[in-house]
Amino acid sequence: MDVSFRENGAYGLITITGRVDATNAPELDSQLDEILIQTNLAVIVDLSGVEYMSSAGLRSILKLAKQCQAKKLFLGCCSLQPNVAEVFRISGFSTIIKLFDNLESAEKAI
Repeated sequence: MDVSFRENGAYGLITITGRVDATNAPELDSQLDEILIQTNLAVIVDLSGVEYMSSAGLRSILKLAKQCQAKKLFLGCCSLQPNVAEVFRISGFSTIIKLFDNLESAEKAI
């Protein structure tokens, strides 16, 4: 798993790639915590490079959503691969977190 962050004008873009599971979810939590310390911008999470996400990964995204809500920051996830989108849908996360087909549509929603 790899996590990168860059500010892009009105929002911060978090890009996650690789598998997100119980073995690396604590590392993801730590990196997302650090990112939220750095920014007060809207947050878009690009998941196009995530080929697998377990329930541990979902918990990390939910924690991020709660932190963004506490800071009154927009949060959206974009470009989910079909199997990851299915996990979000089945778990009910698609009703909690705004999901977008691509980065452009997420940018327009800010």
